[in-house]
Amino acid sequence: MNYRYIGILDPIIAKKWHILEHKNKPILVYDDRIQHVIDRHLKDFKTKENIMLAYNDLPNIIKKPDYTFYNKKTLGLEYYKNIDNLCVAVRINSGKVLKVRSWYPQNKGKISNRRKKEVKMNLEN
Repeated sequence: MNYRYIGILDPIIAKKWHILEHKNKPILVYDDRIQHVIDRHLKDFKTKENIMLAYNDLPNIIKKPDYTFYNKKTLGLEYYKNIDNLCVAVRINSGKVLKVRSWYPQNKGKISNRRKKEVKMNLEN
């Protein structure tokens, strides 16, 4: 199966979310993920061309996200970019590389809820 390198887990992001053991791991997207996004999110993107535009922008989103959130429930790091409110979900695991699970447009409400959850988590610590 073919894959594309799209970046690394930035040490600052790893520190923020207490996943330092994964810092600097390469982040890859495998070719089968394109079909996954077409199957699951075509309505959200409206066209396959929009899916591929987002796919081509994955390195930029990973390198310069506007916001990140670590979802402990799914062991996924979510990278958000305000352009089209795009979310890139990356599975965090013990392997040598991290893999993109999916990418999709996200509504502003969910991003706002993620921020509120982050504040609550910080108050509990």
